[in-house]
Amino acid sequence: MIHPTSWIGRSRQRKSLAVDEDRVLPTQTQSLCPECLAVLSAVLYEEDDRVLMKKHCAVHGTFTELISSDATFYQLQIQRDRAAPPLIPHPRVGETRTCPDACGLCANHRSGPILLNVDLTSRCNLRCPICFADAGTPQRVMELSVDQIRRLLDHALADHAGQILCVQYTGGEPTVHPQFLDMLREARDRNFMQVQVATNGVQFAQDPEFAQQASAAGLNAAYLQFDGLSDAVYERMRGRPLLDLKLAALQNLYAAGIRTMLVPTLMRGINEDQIGPITRFAVENSEKLSGISWQPVAFTGRLDHQQRWAQRFTVADLAREMEQQVGFIQMYRDWYPFSFVDPFSRLVEALVGHQTVGLNCHPGCGSATFIIVDTQTKRVTPVPAFVDVEPLMTAFRSAAQRLERSGLFRKMSVAYELRKLGRFYHAETAPADWSFEQFVQFLMNFADFRQRYGTNQDRIDAARDVRHRSMLFASMHFQDVYNYQLDRIRRCVVQYAAPDGRLYPFCTYNSGPCHRERIEKDFAVPSPAEESGP
Repeated sequence: MIHPTSWIGRSRQRKSLAVDEDRVLPTQTQSLCPECLAVLSAVLYEEDDRVLMKKHCAVHGTFTELISSDATFYQLQIQRDRAAPPLIPHPRVGETRTCPDACGLCANHRSGPILLNVDLTSRCNLRCPICFADAGTPQRVMELSVDQIRRLLDHALADHAGQILCVQYTGGEPTVHPQFLDMLREARDRNFMQVQVATNGVQFAQDPEFAQQASAAGLNAAYLQFDGLSDAVYERMRGRPLLDLKLAALQNLYAAGIRTMLVPTLMRGINEDQIGPITRFAVENSEKLSGISWQPVAFTGRLDHQQRWAQRFTVADLAREMEQQVGFIQMYRDWYPFSFVDPFSRLVEALVGHQTVGLNCHPGCGSATFIIVDTQTKRVTPVPAFVDVEPLMTAFRSAAQRLERSGLFRKMSVAYELRKLGRFYHAETAPADWSFEQFVQFLMNFADFRQRYGTNQDRIDAARDVRHRSMLFASMHFQDVYNYQLDRIRRCVVQYAAPDGRLYPFCTYNSGPCHRERIEKDFAVPSPAEESGP
């Protein structure tokens, strides 16, 4: 039984929410024609408490698209943006006026890669109707060699050393690559903070030894496709019942010391009723999980207006459904854009004395919150329920500026700054027996993440032995040609490293110009079936 924490007021009362007059809608942006992909001027505006986009193509007409189902939620995310992203230091493409066609990255891009995606193979052992990668069994496949992996990882690190936290192997289904374990070793040997895999879990479920081998080769985290706790959901979204397989994969990954992030793809009318069950499942299995990465579906095919609006699911829908289905996370109080924590990144820079990573993606790209799970009582408390997070970030930025000036007295200044954080912490609404000192350690764990765990088993043991576990609930709403915004593209921090030596923002690789199609064509090889003959 999960008990919701006491709420501080009812922040979901819209009338009490301040609106910054400089940030209110309407606002201008650039988008794409969903038919010819021409760059179009577009406007975002509020109507019936929703945020809509309108754009007009001289050839294909006018298009109206839903951006957010809740205008108040959307504007709060824009207001909570704390990042001021600079241009990237080492573009591989000069200044161009043809965004998003000339990605690579170009000199107009404003955010380096935090998460580096690498497609190992276009093959897959499932045939999911909603897959943006369209990873069936074509006559020719793109399947990278170990030498290609070495080159593309080295190129990315040469251009963005110190920025890239994690590498994530994707596909297709990356575990079907015959040299998957060798690919893990290559990433491990380059000292990424975390080596991840985005997986449907089939291979891990069917072969427990494979999970052990992957852990030994350097796999730290699995992003497990997990659309619900009902086989009916999987039959509609993935084409077959998969729940038992998902549960087996989770258990085998845990036994191998690999932490898992659940990744539900959300479609209205299909599985939004699974948000509560998935959340409760995550809390009950917090020793195995680092959190949930919710992904509202992106429409990669051509859909008519009525079908899109019937199935479109936004981050605001997730926040509303989670509040209604589980109660302990508030829609307006608890969700913040990823860029909100940028002042903390600046403080970490001041602590370590060199540039680190700034999480400065566009606030429209997604939102997140942290929860604290009391493993004894199963009580769940979101961090914003007991921490004044907005003035805390302001204090972090001021502290970073002071520490940058403190020079040789930095260590003394750090202790002084940490003691002052107490005024933002409220013990009366914090988790039971979770002290201010533990909150400070929670923050500092992000600063020294690389040094915290020598092995995967150390990480699992640490999660097992504590009473209070933190979990990240995040939602990334990747774009399609209907809701495309170029200002979001230019701040993308989830980027694909391709065998042509370039980096591509997620939403130009999989949508819009869809550089994936060109890359897979240019680097395709005969499929195993073609090579073996009839």
